[in-house]
Amino acid sequence: MHALATAHESRLESVIDQLLQDFLQVWPDDCSSQFVDDCLPLLFNIFRYSKNEGTTLLLADIFSTCYGWGRIEEVKEGARSGGARIDPSFVNNPELSDVQFRVEGQVFYAHKIVLITSSPRFRSMLGSKSCCEGNPPVVQINDIRYDIFQMVMQYLYKGGCGGSVGGSSKKKDGTEESVDEGEDSLEVEQQDVLELMAAANFFQLDGLLRFCEARCSKMVDLDNIVSMYIHAKVSKLLKKFWLNTSIIMNLFSTFRIIAIILQVYNATRLLEYCQGFLLQNMVALLTYDDSVKRLLFGKRLHNHDVLSALLVTLQTRIRSRNASGASLVAGIAASAVGGRNPSTSSFKPK
Repeated sequence: MHALATAHESRLESVIDQLLQDFLQVWPDDCSSQFVDDCLPLLFNIFRYSKNEGTTLLLADIFSTCYGWGRIEEVKEGARSGGARIDPSFVNNPELSDVQFRVEGQVFYAHKIVLITSSPRFRSMLGSKSCCEGNPPVVQINDIRYDIFQMVMQYLYKGGCGGSVGGSSKKKDGTEESVDEGEDSLEVEQQDVLELMAAANFFQLDGLLRFCEARCSKMVDLDNIVSMYIHAKVSKLLKKFWLNTSIIMNLFSTFRIIAIILQVYNATRLLEYCQGFLLQNMVALLTYDDSVKRLLFGKRLHNHDVLSALLVTLQTRIRSRNASGASLVAGIAASAVGGRNPSTSSFKPK
């Protein structure tokens, strides 16, 4: 490590490449704490400032090797709904409605008791005189499509999403069975998931947000990883400004602009999944599309440094793997000692 640090300080690219190639040949399965705490930060620092594409790809290969090809922890949807909060037939039903929303010029009928008990955002909106005038009050909803707002309402009235994403449930005998989305599950088209995730964050609906994160994680691939990452971790400089997802896709090539004006999605689980995907596929991504290079080496997303986040994710992954290996060894040793316990021996003294 000292030789690598010296070569980096002296900008000896050829020496750095040789040292990195040697490292790839001798890399152990269980990295020491010194490697995790001291060497990895050095490698990421070289990765950040290197102008040599060969060095960059060598480091990317090392990061992917260190991360390993084990399964990336999937984003789980969370607990399934325990039942409807109110008869879903009351969704957008004027019967007993005591509040109306105007969305894209259309009226949407709702019931305050359902909204204020489920969403802090709705509770704040409906408690504000400036947003809630008339009898019944009519609330204007901007920058959200009618179809997306309807899905939010369906979630609230059903008391959940009512299904799972490739999940499983336990039967009474303790065994697991796969669970498919039933007729009562929230139906969301793939092209609407990101926009629904934004709405879930805006209305502070954690269950719906986790549902969308799980859906998005199933969609991550080489083509959309940058877009997914930005949606999972973007910054809110204009709190009341909400950029439509269709505009986001049109601005995909200039995603630095998106980072300045997008609202926080707070999709931490999706962010962690995307970081694992980036680390596991870094060589392929760097040679596949320039957008990944811009994400990694361009200007920081507001209050978020991508490379620093990837370093922490990789360190956490290795530490977890080392801890699991240590626990396994300890378990095997304990079993061996238990097998030699004199109290269990069949030997009897004469």
